[in-house]
Amino acid sequence: MVTHSASLLADAGQVGSAALLVLVGLALVAYAAFIVAAFIGSLASRLEAGMKVVWALFIICAPFLGALCWFVIGRRSAAAAAH
Repeated sequence: MVTHSASLLADAGQVGSAALLVLVGLALVAYAAFIVAAFIGSLASRLEAGMKVVWALFIICAPFLGALCWFVIGRRSAAAAAH
């Protein structure tokens, strides 16, 4: 009886570890997609070439912060420059 309970706990631990691994993998894919989307969006924007390079370098040098700033600030300034 005790060994059966111990094996059930071990199986539950393996399932929990696998679920955690899947969640971490999904988070890493989402993180990479966020950065790639910001990088492509900055290069495809209607900004001048110099500003595109500045944004691209910022996204490369500070991936999360650069991408976040692009989506919060850069896209708005690119839309204003287009009008």
